[in-house]
Amino acid sequence: MSQSNTSNWQFSRKVMVPIVIAILVTIGTVAGFVTWSIGRTDEHALARQTTLLQQALADKVAAIPVGQMDLAVWDEALTAIEDRDLQWLNENIGGSAFDSYGQGRVYLLDANGKPIYAMRDGGQVPAKAFETVREAITPLIEELHSLDNLAAIDAYNNFIGDAPPATTDMVLLEDRPAIVSVMPMLHNVSTDFAPVGEEPVYVAVLMLDGGMAGALQNQFLFEKARFDTNPDIAGSEARFPISNKGGETIAWFKWQPDRPGARILNDTLPALLGALFVAGAIIVVLMRNLQRASSQLQAERADAQHRAMHDPLTGLGNRALFRDRLDSALRTLPRGEPRLALLALDLDRFKQVNDTLGHEAGDELLRQVAARITSILRPSDTLVRLGGDEFAVLQTGIATHGDAAGLAQRIIDSLQAPFHLAGKVAEIGVSIGIATVPDLAQTDGELVTRADDALYHAKSGGRNRYCFHANAELLAGHPTQLEQQVRQAFAERGAA
Repeated sequence: MSQSNTSNWQFSRKVMVPIVIAILVTIGTVAGFVTWSIGRTDEHALARQTTLLQQALADKVAAIPVGQMDLAVWDEALTAIEDRDLQWLNENIGGSAFDSYGQGRVYLLDANGKPIYAMRDGGQVPAKAFETVREAITPLIEELHSLDNLAAIDAYNNFIGDAPPATTDMVLLEDRPAIVSVMPMLHNVSTDFAPVGEEPVYVAVLMLDGGMAGALQNQFLFEKARFDTNPDIAGSEARFPISNKGGETIAWFKWQPDRPGARILNDTLPALLGALFVAGAIIVVLMRNLQRASSQLQAERADAQHRAMHDPLTGLGNRALFRDRLDSALRTLPRGEPRLALLALDLDRFKQVNDTLGHEAGDELLRQVAARITSILRPSDTLVRLGGDEFAVLQTGIATHGDAAGLAQRIIDSLQAPFHLAGKVAEIGVSIGIATVPDLAQTDGELVTRADDALYHAKSGGRNRYCFHANAELLAGHPTQLEQQVRQAFAERGAA
């Protein structure tokens, strides 16, 4: 097999196959996500419609007693019932209940429960029509005459309650769902009250029929809305149970739910397929270009990686290499005494050289500084240029602070010799801050911060010297320790 064919086969195996697999997985993932999103969107839409329906039905239930009270608490109505004035009752009770409050059925009963007046769909019907629904409504009448409701009637008659009591529930009337509200008929002005519990009764009925379903459809956009006592649904219909106060489902509200997710998919599917085809064609072209560029990319990778990790001026490592070497050293660091030292270096009088001899001389000086320091380091040590005239040394495998101190002093000594720059002689120094792990720092952030602190003290205390972080235990006779002792002695003498 030729080298070209081998390279193409390796490219296909290492690049083409994973990319094809990734594309297929991506398409599958996107398709799954789109399907899931459509389902979730449709579920949220159904939940919103269900919530709207619950609130609409609750509003209907709450509205019946409100309208009912306008007609049930009326002195003239009680007089008409007593006189059996059906014409007045039909015009003022039945007609108003239908026209103003949408009540499809009204039944007025006397104190003995005998029907006096009946209205159906706005027209008067024989009072005996009540007998066909008496069985379904009787539990509500009995609830109205419970002790609590009788006490509420008495309170209202004595101007304590804001409204007379009413018992309301969902019931089946003539095999159709309805909202029924039962309320006592009371005086609004006269105080000639009947004995509590012997008041006439006003039965208001709101039928949950096609008219109600159409009103809900128009108001809340319930498509093909209907009430049905059969729980079965057709196709993609949704249903909502109509339950009475006892929790028994007596009917169902059914409709075609809004499905915005599916609708959007149907509208955009042709465009999505077209986009997928175009994307596939683009991917094929890109794969061909990628194969041609693969060899060039491999050649440039090593160079790019080197440039990413090294300083172009001195050839030393940069901040990226420094972080990499520091992380690697900290991961393998044993516990106990100082094992790793960070020496933060800052050249003294470098700016004077740069200003006096020019930037080219400054660049040459940095290269010579890098060469001198490199010559005194071990292979395991790392020297990097952090920027400007700032350098850092990672010294591994130390046993005491003295190892770091010795290296720092050797660096200071090596940089004290004059530098020859384009026929000129330059003299500089270096300030060094030292921190060690694990005794002075536990993390890379602590190590860098404490080395910088030590460097600050070295520069502020006279330059061309080194300082450990203040927490370090320096060896007896160490120059930095001697300086601290001298300062302490002067301080004590001044205090005395």
